[in-house]
Amino acid sequence: MSVRGAARVERVVTSGTFSLDGGTFHVDTDVWLVGGDDEEVLVLDAAHDAEAIHRATTGRRVTAIVCTHAPFLNAVFTGDTLVHGGPGATGRSYSDRSHSDRSYSDRPAIEAPIRARLLPLPGDTVVHTGHGRDTTIAAERPSVHTA
Repeated sequence: MSVRGAARVERVVTSGTFSLDGGTFHVDTDVWLVGGDDEEVLVLDAAHDAEAIHRATTGRRVTAIVCTHAPFLNAVFTGDTLVHGGPGATGRSYSDRSHSDRSYSDRPAIEAPIRARLLPLPGDTVVHTGHGRDTTIAAERPSVHTA
């Protein structure tokens, strides 16, 4: 798929439940559709409800399902890595497998790649998250601790 001119970015919210650490959680997840035309579409951060994604693609051929930085859109699609307010997906049993203590937060572990890979992006880069509202790299820089 090649994107010429302005690409459209559409948000589809899917809902579902998952079980983790002895609890079951209801989650709304943002799925991003990126396409330059009505024939093809990229699906970013697909989750929960394939039928909702299928309906939203409106018959376009799905050319990929990925999570990525899209410099030509001045955007990054971060899933749970960086959300509005800072790093996401910390403090769960899977967050850092080297620690058996479930109260352990891997915030320092997730912040290292955020500092290395995301924070160097231009401040006005739009962050399309996996949950909740969009943000920017500049808005999230203060919420990521320095090494």
